[in-house]
Amino acid sequence: MPESRPQPRNWWRPEARTVPWWVLAVLLVLVALGVLARWLDATWLVPIVQAFFPVFGVSALVLLVAVAAMRYRWLALCALVVAIPPLALGMASVRSDTVAAGPHDEVVLTLNLQYGHANAAEVVAAARERRVDTLVLEECTPEELTALRRHGLDGVLPHQAGSAEPGIRGTVVRSNHPVTLIAAHPAGRFPSIPDVLVQTPQGAYRLRAVHTPAPLPDIVPDWRSALRSLTRWRAELPAKQPLVMAGDFNASSAMPGFRELADGLTDSSRATGSGWTRTWPRGAWLPPFIQLDHVLTRGFGVVADGTIDVSGTDHRGYWARLRFEPVTRAAAR
Repeated sequence: MPESRPQPRNWWRPEARTVPWWVLAVLLVLVALGVLARWLDATWLVPIVQAFFPVFGVSALVLLVAVAAMRYRWLALCALVVAIPPLALGMASVRSDTVAAGPHDEVVLTLNLQYGHANAAEVVAAARERRVDTLVLEECTPEELTALRRHGLDGVLPHQAGSAEPGIRGTVVRSNHPVTLIAAHPAGRFPSIPDVLVQTPQGAYRLRAVHTPAPLPDIVPDWRSALRSLTRWRAELPAKQPLVMAGDFNASSAMPGFRELADGLTDSSRATGSGWTRTWPRGAWLPPFIQLDHVLTRGFGVVADGTIDVSGTDHRGYWARLRFEPVTRAAAR
């Protein structure tokens, strides 16, 4: 009797598609859509989906491992294709392009105070500890500014531009350098975001505080319009103007509008290879998973960056230590 040969398994046959197969397939499709949304410049719910890109990226890697372990070969191939973009972006995010510290570096810190509820003593203590030179405060109320001054802000950062306003409307810049208010720009529900010239011993730089509307479905057109307005403003500045944009952008690098704005600038968290930097939400049942707070620069080398935790606000503070150029990167290492 001739010996029967084992038949190769047909991975497409219907009986191979068990309940786990279908569950993993559906999950893979959903994750794939979440990953692809990163390249879709649209409004409505799309920015909210894009905000979860890091979660989709991690999920893509988990699904790849799961389908490979269960030997679903075609699903594994599809999962590999879905995982490649977040894996490549993740690897790029840990590549460092920093410069060495110098004696006159500029430390910029941005913090959203959440309706002025942040702990004022902790804010001032963080400014002292980090030796902050310029501080950008979003959602700064008159009561919060009074509390900050009571805890010694004037002794740390005596110069001010911008104004405290009730609720979410106030944005204040404090610095240990003289600052000159050039303009107060409207941004959706925020009537006057300060645009200032900061005069340091090493030279002057332009600082644009940032606070855009959140990309919520009912106001997401205002959010996209605010990012476009910032992009136009940046493009109109002289190319050699040293520049810092710092604040709550309500946007991440997973959103095309933010990437367009950051094009040609140095994103400090990318320059330091910080990887998955997370500044929101803080103090909620959901752990921080997205970076909404940024420092973008031109004419500076990035030395270091990091986050700080202050009670009373749902944002982590984000700081960057910057070194004035024309110090070349080769000379600064």
